[in-house]
Parts: sequence; C-alpha cells; structure tokens
Amino acid sequence: MIELLVAGGAAYGAYKYTKKFVVKKLRFVPKARRGAAPWLAGAGALILAAPLAAALPLISGITAAAFGAGVAGGVASGNKEVESTNIWGDRR
Repeated sequence: MIELLVAGGAAYGAYKYTKKFVVKKLRFVPKARRGAAPWLAGAGALILAAPLAAALPLISGITAAAFGAGVAGGVASGNKEVESTNIWGDRR
C-alpha cells in the first residue's frame, strides 16, 4: 500500500514539475514541442529512475514507471498549454 502511495506521489510530482518546466523554460525550444518529446522524456525518466528503484526497498519498478509516465504526461500537457497561449503567456 505504501509503495502505491509513493508511486502516486512520484507521478504527481513529476507531472506538475515537468509541466511547469515546459511552459516556463522550454516555450521557445522547437525540439521540445515535437510529437516524440513526451515519449523520449518519459523513457529517459524511467531509465534514470530504474537504478534507484533497484537500490531502495520502498521504491519499486512501479514507482519508476509511474515517474516516467508523469514526466511524459507533463511534457504533453505543457506543450498543449504552450499552444493555447500567446507569446506573453496569456490565454488566447
């Protein structure tokens, strides 16, 4: 049960942080706005979290997968938000 809470928290935190990062910092980076960016970011996050999941007992493979999915969702959602705002960040 605790592992699921940790996985949910990791996914939520990764989603919120990544979405904010994409909207604030990667607004004008064309490579970050292409279609494969969420998949690449999610896979990279999963690869980086996998050794940590193997080393710590409370963090499992499910947590690493949830973290990768949260990052991928944050990138996709951040890209949608950037598309729906103008250059100054105001809604259209």
